[in-house]
Amino acid sequence: MTAIAGFNDDVALRVLTALRELGRRVPEEIAVIGFDDNGYGEHVTPALTTVDVDAEAHGRLSARLAPGLDPGGLRPPPARIVVRESV
Repeated sequence: MTAIAGFNDDVALRVLTALRELGRRVPEEIAVIGFDDNGYGEHVTPALTTVDVDAEAHGRLSARLAPGLDPGGLRPPPARIVVRESV
């Protein structure tokens, strides 16, 4: 295994802690990435790489599409990878 992708940043931060306790070096031995850019990942060592998604914008679009309403021009911005030290 060369990488772990956490369900979200909270899970990925727990993975970083566990790997440190096991004596594994991130990213030299294993890379870790989170998902949601909750803000905490930049304050740990190594800083957590994450995927930033505008969940609120996607939620607004989904709330219109689910019941068959016109999306009204709603277009969430694309996700972006926030590269930090953990990969």
